[in-house]
Amino acid sequence: MKGGFMRTFPHLFEPLFVKHIRFKNRIFSAPNMICSMDANGFPTTDMIGYYAEKARGGAAVVTVGDTPVDKEHAPSNPRSFNLSYESLPFLSEIATAIHEHDAKASLELNHGGFVNPPQAIAGKNPIGPVSFIRKDGVLVEAMDEKMIFHVAENFAKAAQLLKTAGFDMCVIHGGHGWLLDQFLSPLYNTRSDNYGGSLENRARFPLLVIDHVREAVGNDFLIEYRMSGSEEIEGGLSKEEGIAFAQLIDDKVDFIHVSAALDTVERQAVHTHPTIFLPHGVNVHYAKEIKKHVKSPVITVGAISNPQMAENILANQEADIIAMTRAIIADPYFPEKAKNGLEKEIIPCVRCLNCLTGMHTGQHFACSVNPRTGREFRLNALTPVPAKSKKLLIVGGGVAGMVAAVTAAQRGHRVMIATKESTLGGLLSFTDFDSLKEDLHRYKEYLIHMVDTLHIKVIYNTEINKNNIGLFQFDGIIIATGSTPIVPPIPGLDLPNVCHALTAYTQLEKLSNDVAIIGGGLVGCEVGLFLAERGHNVKIVEAKDTIAPEANWMHKEGMMEAFEKTTIRCFTQSKVIQITKDGLHVEDPTGKANFIPASSVVYAVGMKPCNNLLEQLKDFAPYVRAVGDCVKVGTVQSATFDGYHAALDFI
Repeated sequence: MKGGFMRTFPHLFEPLFVKHIRFKNRIFSAPNMICSMDANGFPTTDMIGYYAEKARGGAAVVTVGDTPVDKEHAPSNPRSFNLSYESLPFLSEIATAIHEHDAKASLELNHGGFVNPPQAIAGKNPIGPVSFIRKDGVLVEAMDEKMIFHVAENFAKAAQLLKTAGFDMCVIHGGHGWLLDQFLSPLYNTRSDNYGGSLENRARFPLLVIDHVREAVGNDFLIEYRMSGSEEIEGGLSKEEGIAFAQLIDDKVDFIHVSAALDTVERQAVHTHPTIFLPHGVNVHYAKEIKKHVKSPVITVGAISNPQMAENILANQEADIIAMTRAIIADPYFPEKAKNGLEKEIIPCVRCLNCLTGMHTGQHFACSVNPRTGREFRLNALTPVPAKSKKLLIVGGGVAGMVAAVTAAQRGHRVMIATKESTLGGLLSFTDFDSLKEDLHRYKEYLIHMVDTLHIKVIYNTEINKNNIGLFQFDGIIIATGSTPIVPPIPGLDLPNVCHALTAYTQLEKLSNDVAIIGGGLVGCEVGLFLAERGHNVKIVEAKDTIAPEANWMHKEGMMEAFEKTTIRCFTQSKVIQITKDGLHVEDPTGKANFIPASSVVYAVGMKPCNNLLEQLKDFAPYVRAVGDCVKVGTVQSATFDGYHAALDFI
């Protein structure tokens, strides 16, 4: 206790002093790039607002991510940040926006090396430690010593530009399979000269880069080096070599940022960015081991998304600093809320990875649980403040309804929720039973907590319709009645050994050891994994030629890795013709029949909107709007966005 205020997380909010700089806490907003630049590669006001919001939320450091050090060979994305003298005013504005909220400004310098697409580097061949032809037919050119020194100098020039722009520090990205890691990795670096062979030789180029940067920026500009504690791939950098490399850079850098795996290999990327199929904090053990061997402050990262876990890591001396990316995307105010004992009000990251994969596919950067992400500037500027407090009825207690209720109440309105169910949560009620959905469960519980905290009145077991809506007087009605399962017209669906996927969670005792799941979408697959991990023999039957086509690639990659640890079997291009007490009769696209034995059957073939209320209620209030699944069956992200924006429009 200091100054009469008791900190719930004392280690997390203990200041850190490095050289002349004071960091107000141990939470660093880890590098991430939202690719919200204009056609010239310069940041837009949306991008500047995004980083400013993180600073306002209380992080000690806000780091702009994954920025190529030059335009010659470094960019891994055609839409990369243009880090040049012409970008100096924009860089300065980012640094200023971060500093305005008592945070330190940093930027991650990177070079993609041999993975870069020619279209991102003006049609040139990418460069790397050795020459080879990639699987896509692109020739990678080996870097000679002249090129090695040239690239090192480009890192130094980029760091000098950051210092001129007012940044406090930079991150040199030496991990995840990018260029510096390509040299360090025995998997990729098979050179026989002074830059290959032994660890000391493979480390020569990364050390050269560090030395050039330090010479360019001096000792008053801090350097954070990001590395993989292990590449977690056969033939790659091992945990032991990771420790030895950290010792080599210890006296040269100010922070050692320990991540893991390879962002450049799909199966490894889901370890770099842990999915729901891996534990929280799965990579902390690498930082813990490195910390035992170095003097520099050690940063850990990777699905650390609640303040108690972060506090425990620091208290147990497993790391000195906690870096967070997705947790602070989900809620930029995570640090402030944790500091003030409001951890239950932190919007939890659900680890869906829609943020990262959406950016990769060229879409607007977005977060499933934070509709403001990447749009902070526009929403702050254009969202009108309600002229007065009004009465709003929310019909439905699922995600869309609760988000609308919470948002409207935070804007000063008097809100009531009416739900036909006996609890809040809607379709997310199944997360009470599925441990794989721990993060989604936390989101449900967060919303319920906020409904309670904001004193939003909830009427349970009440189905609103045109006959009873007249009992209430409201200025607005938001309809969020959700969706209901599609019941396919398959003979035998009414047998006692058949149930819907959502029912399976609460009727485990009725399921036999052998279970067939009709429907290989994401719901069917994840229910199948839930059952397989509880000892059931699961067969997923899908009419299309692939399972979970709607999943983003990182979530699906993590799911398939989890599948490999079970006995799940998948039958694609198999249309179910009939269900019996012994299994499924199916046909392939040619009409060939097959029988899949199973004594229990679970079906998950989609949902359909419960959309009968809008036309009934459209004339019962000045503002009536339908949101979420009752309009179009979607995701947690679409439900959250719909509910949020419907509440903003109620003025």
